[in-house]
Amino acid sequence: MKIDGGGLEKILGIYKKQGIQPSRIEKSNGIKGTPGVDRIELSTEAQDFQVALKAMNRVPDIRKSKIEGLKAKIASGEYNVNAQEVANKIIDGLFLDKKV
Repeated sequence: MKIDGGGLEKILGIYKKQGIQPSRIEKSNGIKGTPGVDRIELSTEAQDFQVALKAMNRVPDIRKSKIEGLKAKIASGEYNVNAQEVANKIIDGLFLDKKV
């Protein structure tokens, strides 16, 4: 809905005819007609979440030292993978996905 200067006067006139006095909203600084300051307060849970999120963003997604160590083991032939353990982890992951 578009309210221009004339439309606003008509609406106020209707209110006056019905005996309704439009109220002025006091701004947060107490001065009418000047813009107030908006505020937002976060719960302690939201603040804790924000701190945890910032800490998580500082940690790199890839641990380069671990990757370099694994690459060196693979290249030298020292890295051995147990096929049974891999199969068990895959199966456990499938069942975990269904539970969630």
